[in-house]
Amino acid sequence: MRARFAVLCCFGLATLVSQARADQPHDYMLDRSPAGDVLVLDYFGTGGQLTLQHRGEIYGAANDATVGVTSMAAYPLGQVTAFASLRTLFLELGGDLGYRVTWRNLSFAPGKNGEYCSACDSAARRDRDPVLGSGPDTDRFGFAEAHAQLYFPFNEYVVFTSMAAARLEDCKPRSYDWFFADIHDGGVIGRSESLLFIKHRKWGGIGPYVQAMFLPRGNEYQTEVAFGFNAVTRLGLVPRNDLLFLTFLIRPGDHYYGQHAYYSPIRALLIYRVTLAL
Repeated sequence: MRARFAVLCCFGLATLVSQARADQPHDYMLDRSPAGDVLVLDYFGTGGQLTLQHRGEIYGAANDATVGVTSMAAYPLGQVTAFASLRTLFLELGGDLGYRVTWRNLSFAPGKNGEYCSACDSAARRDRDPVLGSGPDTDRFGFAEAHAQLYFPFNEYVVFTSMAAARLEDCKPRSYDWFFADIHDGGVIGRSESLLFIKHRKWGGIGPYVQAMFLPRGNEYQTEVAFGFNAVTRLGLVPRNDLLFLTFLIRPGDHYYGQHAYYSPIRALLIYRVTLAL
């Protein structure tokens, strides 16, 4: 109840403030990003992220390349990442290289009767790692990711995008993933994401979101599909280029899935972002 009330308050504040700052469309972030150097500041409740990136046009405005570095510090972990991408019309190819330190790592022992994981359901994770207690484990590892993404702008009100990625992580076996709210071993992790945004310049965008993960668990891969929605709008705390983004995913009945601080198999994240031109 408190979480729902907080989300409603945030969107109510966004609506009230943004009415006073109507100089920029509220769905600007769903259009193609302009060329140039930018500094991106993200705040997401338990931490923040700082990104410096350059986007340059290649053979006209329809093609561009982006390079950048990002540094993040949060309640459970910190990491640094270098990234690059090339977009040609509706196709984007890119990759990341990074290093992560998880100071509140949660890794589990295998089950005694052949189960993949022992006592790693949501309630047990919360019991083992209380919010105000010390983390039971630490981990440090490098990671690399390659992705391909397709964009389909149907018209000025509807945008669809689909992305496939392969990510290599050297994490401990049966570790909880704070980014994707699941449990897996080290190795290659597959991911597919599909998003549809219904958008309007006066209020932003909202639409369904489907995420499929292909996770190394034991000696096999297991498929995990979550459903939910994304919503984005301008908050209007600064004159231009800020946004409020909410993502919500759920997997009913999955004991491995979900943010460990809750007793429900959900992943919810609220982000405030400011982009500054350099």
